[in-house]
Amino acid sequence: MTKMRVNVFSAKGVKTESKLELPEKIFEVKPNPSALRQYIHVYQKTQRAGTVATKTRGEVSGGGRKPWAQKGTGRARHGSVRSPIWVGGGATFGPQPREFKASLPKQMKDLALRLALSAKAAAGGIYVIEDPVFKEPKTSQARNILAKLKASKPLVVFSRENANIHRSFRNLAEVATSEVGNLNPYAVLKAKEVVFFKESIGKLKERLIKEEIRPVKTVKAVKAKKAVSRKPKAVSQRRKESK
Repeated sequence: MTKMRVNVFSAKGVKTESKLELPEKIFEVKPNPSALRQYIHVYQKTQRAGTVATKTRGEVSGGGRKPWAQKGTGRARHGSVRSPIWVGGGATFGPQPREFKASLPKQMKDLALRLALSAKAAAGGIYVIEDPVFKEPKTSQARNILAKLKASKPLVVFSRENANIHRSFRNLAEVATSEVGNLNPYAVLKAKEVVFFKESIGKLKERLIKEEIRPVKTVKAVKAKKAVSRKPKAVSQRRKESK
């Protein structure tokens, strides 16, 4: 199985001859639509503000006086003009403020991000650019880079250290920006292209690829373990065995 390699573009957006090998554990994950669908559902649910509200008959102003007498008028009896059956009255069972809370385990969030990036890489929507030098925010320079890449609706991923990159790209229409630590699958799927910088690829590996560090067994640790196993049995345990 050949590993995925993408072309590296220069800081001016020009295609170079060098290629970068994308991490297999991030950009070549086996598709899992159910996990990705569950993340999108939870993400969209938590984005809801839940601030919609309607007034009940007890909250609508006015209506303290009885419209007319209970009997003798020939009309239906009413106690207030703010009743729900009157125009301008309160709402019955209307929506009230509520919280839309939902959560997923961190491992599932990371899996969804790897799935989204793998899908985007399989479609050829991953671009890697050499780290440009933005001494100050330059929107014109950012526009020229994306124009040469022919990216119509990109997501630009940058590291926290390069704040000028964010300031250079954020004012462009149809361009989304995200710091590596805040990158989420919904933003990846919504964009047509995902533009990485070399440094941001390294930060992404630090975030998603956890190296398994196994403790080294020293001679002292082995001797201590043997000493614990050779401890004499408790008095109560010896009495039970003797019976």
